[in-house]
Order: sequence, then C-alpha cells, then structure tokens
Amino acid sequence: MPICVSIGDMKDTAAFAETVHAAQAPVIVTKNGKKTLASMSPEVYEGLRLEAARAQLYDIVDKGISDIESERSRNAKTLTAVLRKQYGL
Repeated sequence: MPICVSIGDMKDTAAFAETVHAAQAPVIVTKNGKKTLASMSPEVYEGLRLEAARAQLYDIVDKGISDIESERSRNAKTLTAVLRKQYGL
C-alpha cells in the first residue's frame, strides 16, 4: 500500500526525506486530498527503471521468437544464399 503524505508534511524536509528513504515504493504527496506528485528514493527509482527496461527487453525477445516461429525472419546463412541467388552474386 502506498504511503500518502500531505504537501504540508514536506515543510519538515528532514522528516519527509526520511519517510521517502524508508519507503519501499514511491511516496504520494497530496494537496487538498488530491494526488499532486510522487517522490521516491534513488534505490526505488533505480528498481523501477530496471524493471521497465527488463519488461522492454522481454517484449523484444518475445517479438523475435514470434518472428522466428512464423518464419518472418531467417538466419544469416539462409539470407546470404537468398541474396546471392537474387542478385547473381
């Protein structure tokens, strides 16, 4: 469950920084009961960034596997033979 603090709690910067660093997820800051911004420690940010990069890599690998299975791609040896035949090389 995310931690929510009011924007007024940011006035005590030391306590706010301690809350952010202690949290294992982004801390949501609210103003008049509405979400205004999110703050996170460098460790949480790096974890989220790596998770997003990993998900993107998995999507690329899945697409590559799908291309191979549906024969939309060829290995280098086959492609070279096709190009040599096509262009008389």
